[in-house]
Amino acid sequence: MFLFKMFRSKLFGKLILFLISIIGIFFVLLFFSSPAKSKASLGTWWWSKELNIDEYITFASKNNVTEIYYCNYNLDSNFIDLAQKAKKKNIKTYLLAGEKEWLLDRTGLDALVEKYIQFQNDNNNILAGVHLDIEPHQFDDFEANRTTYLLKLVELIKTNKTTYPNICFDYDIPFWLDDQITFDGKTKETYKFVLDYANRTFVMSYRDTAEKMIDVSKEEIAYAKQNKKTLFLCAETYSEEGDNVSFLEEGKEYMITEINKVRKEIPSDFGIAIHNIKTWKNLKNK
Repeated sequence: MFLFKMFRSKLFGKLILFLISIIGIFFVLLFFSSPAKSKASLGTWWWSKELNIDEYITFASKNNVTEIYYCNYNLDSNFIDLAQKAKKKNIKTYLLAGEKEWLLDRTGLDALVEKYIQFQNDNNNILAGVHLDIEPHQFDDFEANRTTYLLKLVELIKTNKTTYPNICFDYDIPFWLDDQITFDGKTKETYKFVLDYANRTFVMSYRDTAEKMIDVSKEEIAYAKQNKKTLFLCAETYSEEGDNVSFLEEGKEYMITEINKVRKEIPSDFGIAIHNIKTWKNLKNK
């Protein structure tokens, strides 16, 4: 009887160890097979080539930036250095470009895109795409020729989509781009055409409260949600834009608080972008 009890005890112990091992393996497999939770998209414009790369990449990383739009038409070693250092911090880099004249003659744009393609081929596709800031309202005669310029903008965006289908193109647009135009036999608001053809659309929702940022962008938000388009709402930190437009007066802490409020009101796959990294970094902390 004693031997039987000892045998049964050993057998029971082995069974328990076996079950514990199976459960442990299950949780290990579950952990490694579950996709990591991605950070919410937060982008920033980087206009100046004179900024210290290490200093500003560190600032971007500490502030949870996930992507940078870097303006450097030369696509030189400086660009490679920035993109490589950003990548080490899990930050994507985009080529930032924008000339209003491209609406009248896209020769310069096509030359830059071809240069971008060669750069990607030479550098293992280190960049994530092209971010275009082309603003037709910068033309002096825009008000007299609104429809003409807006048609040219939509045409440029569609041409990029059809000519370079493998490149991710972003577009910055003002929140008031609701002029109705007729393009390709369809009549609707201009921002809808932009969202239709763009890979990602960035609404310059430049206001200094979350409520106002969402309010000025509500039409774009609704259309993007309905049509499953990628949309970013954008905050301004530049000094010349005015108190109600920029977060300059309020500072970093207030801006981040308002941005977090915006995030709670928009779909999780929408993003936020801050214009621009230099003026953002120089904001007062409170």
